[in-house]
Amino acid sequence: MKAKYITGNTVLDLGTDVPFVANNTVVAINPNTSTARTVQFGASAAGPFSTGVQPDGSAAIVPAGGAIEVVLRERYAAIEAGAGTVILLAN
Repeated sequence: MKAKYITGNTVLDLGTDVPFVANNTVVAINPNTSTARTVQFGASAAGPFSTGVQPDGSAAIVPAGGAIEVVLRERYAAIEAGAGTVILLAN
């Protein structure tokens, strides 16, 4: 199991190594139990960023204290509004 963390207003470079490459699906966990977090992706660390999606096409909004599957759309990941932490897990 491999993990990467998107934290606060820092843009995360997912790199070019499997399993964190575009079009792979990972689990996104939101450890905050009071606020949902929206995962965004961009082709450049400077943006623009757009809301990620789940495998069913719905928005990648990780519920408070919950987890969802997210399709990695681009190389760079961020949290909308730049607050909190989202943990990305993959095999």
